[in-house]
Amino acid sequence: MFRNYFKIAFRNLFKHKLHTGINLIGLSLGLGVGILIFFFVQLELSFDTFHQDLDRIYRIKTHERIDGEMTETYSSPVILEAAFREEFPQIEAISGVTNAEVQAILPDQSTQTQRIRLVHADFLKILTFPLLKGDRSNQLLDRYTIVITEETASKYFGTEEPIGKSIQLKMGEDFVDFRVTGVLRNPPVNNSIPFEILMPIKNMDYFSDQESLDSWYNVWGFNLVKLNSPGQVASIHQSMEAFMKKSLGEQYEEGGLYFTLTPLSEMHFSEGAGTGGVETTQKSLLWILAGIAFLVLLIACINFTTMAIGRSTTRAKEVGVRKTMGASFGQLINQFLIEAFLTTLLASVFGLVLAELLLPTFNDLFQKELDIVYGPVQFGILFGLVLLITALAGAYPAFFLSGLRPIKVLKGNLSIHFGKQGLRKGLVTFQFFVSFLLIASTLIMVNQMEAIRDYDLGFDQEQVVVVEMPDYPSKSFVTSLKESFRTAETFRQSLASRSEFSSTALTVATYGDDAFWQVGFPLEDGSLFSFKVNFVAGEYLNTLGMELKEGRSLNPQVGADSSAFLVNEAFARAFRWEDPTGEMIPGNRFDSHQIVGVVKDFHHASLYQPIEPVLIAKSPEAVFSGISNLMINSTTNPKLLVRSHTKDIQLVKNAIEEEWNKQFSGIPLSISFLDETVQAQYQADERLGKMVFIGAAIAILIATMGLFAMVALSFAGRTKEIGVRKVLGASSWSISWLFGKEFMVTTLIGVVIALPLSYFLMQTWLEQFAVKESPSWISFGLLAIGGVAFTLLIVYGQSLKASLSNPVNTLKDE
Repeated sequence: MFRNYFKIAFRNLFKHKLHTGINLIGLSLGLGVGILIFFFVQLELSFDTFHQDLDRIYRIKTHERIDGEMTETYSSPVILEAAFREEFPQIEAISGVTNAEVQAILPDQSTQTQRIRLVHADFLKILTFPLLKGDRSNQLLDRYTIVITEETASKYFGTEEPIGKSIQLKMGEDFVDFRVTGVLRNPPVNNSIPFEILMPIKNMDYFSDQESLDSWYNVWGFNLVKLNSPGQVASIHQSMEAFMKKSLGEQYEEGGLYFTLTPLSEMHFSEGAGTGGVETTQKSLLWILAGIAFLVLLIACINFTTMAIGRSTTRAKEVGVRKTMGASFGQLINQFLIEAFLTTLLASVFGLVLAELLLPTFNDLFQKELDIVYGPVQFGILFGLVLLITALAGAYPAFFLSGLRPIKVLKGNLSIHFGKQGLRKGLVTFQFFVSFLLIASTLIMVNQMEAIRDYDLGFDQEQVVVVEMPDYPSKSFVTSLKESFRTAETFRQSLASRSEFSSTALTVATYGDDAFWQVGFPLEDGSLFSFKVNFVAGEYLNTLGMELKEGRSLNPQVGADSSAFLVNEAFARAFRWEDPTGEMIPGNRFDSHQIVGVVKDFHHASLYQPIEPVLIAKSPEAVFSGISNLMINSTTNPKLLVRSHTKDIQLVKNAIEEEWNKQFSGIPLSISFLDETVQAQYQADERLGKMVFIGAAIAILIATMGLFAMVALSFAGRTKEIGVRKVLGASSWSISWLFGKEFMVTTLIGVVIALPLSYFLMQTWLEQFAVKESPSWISFGLLAIGGVAFTLLIVYGQSLKASLSNPVNTLKDE
């Protein structure tokens, strides 16, 4: 029986090639986009799930009250590891995870910057990355041993056996040999903690002094915990207050600082500052993309339904004959559902081909490494989509056609009007509602991103080159900063003397790189004042084109203004200073210093964040003397800012490279442009906007085919009415208006509902920006007019064709 179903289904599909082609195009487009997005969502949701005992692994979150407000970060103190290990017997294993960058010597004796992860030996007990070579129980115990990945082994040793060999890494002032004791398989793409080299965390003393490492208020990296059982999280949280009292002693303040455990499965979706250097994705982005894919597929399903009902006039007699010959209601339903299934199955094949073709563009758009693999999960998603679309697209036509009465059909009294008029109008309204909801959302996103691009950040980002300077690792922050700046200052002066450049400066932080240090100190009333700090040298304000509101700039001469500070307007407002020049930071904690100038407020971070108090200094001693809190989210090596006279990028690069090779021969040169760094802060939302636009374009294309089918259906059921009206003297334009106004009203309803709803829904997206701007209602009005005009163009094109036909041909059988 099923064999006959399939034979008839194939016969009908090939017989009606136009209808089949329209259905295949719509479903293939929808499935192509849907497969890419659903596979991408599945990949993102699978991050870190490959580890064993996932339900027992947690990451520690730090909660700290700053300026009366609770802040949260996944970065945590180094001292926390030993304290937790001693205090909580519920913990089976715990490891700190900290990032660092050092110079490494390659086999050809050149050097390169090498990222490392400093971890405890428990790291490989918590996370089950496959160890290919070496004994897992003996890794990372010796201070001067390392574990590397396959790719790293190939880079340093080629095809040679890496176990027992050494890699030279610069720790402090000297290169130190680290012996390879283990090789890990390259981490999979769904890993949130990328690494190349794992080093024992004992080596943290190369990067900081013991005082900072023992401080509860200096955070580094993050901490992972593996519990004896998942149910022990609550007991640790209940004991936290007693633990903090014991650990902080006289510094303890109720609710001022404490820690909680968050599941490892949530790590990939953590948001906010201090994620600890892990790869994250916004979960809301996944749901938005999945929603776009579902809406596009839903519009394609509506088209399928529309086309199936449109063919009802030609298949009604087939249904009547089948019922007369004894076919049951269920058999007819099966016949139509199998046709829908075959069409969907064929469309899924085309959709897979389309997805493969779009994959490079998709990966480039989202900066991902998605690869369409065909495992059990992917086949499950694909099969589920085929069944879902078959049910959505084929159910109504199957039940509608199977329910036709054979007497009416065979007597020729059947008039197909797509069921009730409300359903027909509702489908048109819904299709254009979805399409213009996506288009209006795209308009809002484009307008916001355009506003951000044009926004005055408080500095001039054009023609500024950023050069990464070599780091100087040291146990002391002060020593590391001073030595790094001392080496970089020589290079800065060499560039400043060249005619290609107008001004140069050194800085620890640049816009949006999360490198402005977060510091704080207690005020007399006991509250904690928190602000951002940056250390600079050279002509900092001139190079960035910042405006000085009061006072003077810092003296660019080496050694000058070592106790002078610049502050921004937000800093001055915080202390209600009428004339900040000459003022000193309240309290007696800070060494002798003086505020010499006030800089106009500028955005030190992306426009997702408001402007905060900022202090700019040349020497770190005066700042470090008075602070009690310090949070560093980036490396301490300085960056050189160079403003060029010319727009010739190659000329600028050649000049920098020439001077670099004179002083830092063998060290790789890293150059970027400040304007590109600024735009990079918004890449995620730029990509989302492009994806919404693509979804809107596909939705419009599919909806257009659907509208074409709906109009054809309407005229197919009313050809005799058109003939009568023509005989009675109606003009072609009056007939066109009669049919056109119906579709115009339904389209207008869909557009009118979509525009305010899109504005309401997009407010949540806009809330993430400190600076936001919505499009004017004129833009929405033009969009609505364009939607109605587009509909009328399609409707009147079809209606004119029908109204110009000879009424003799439609009325001759009456």
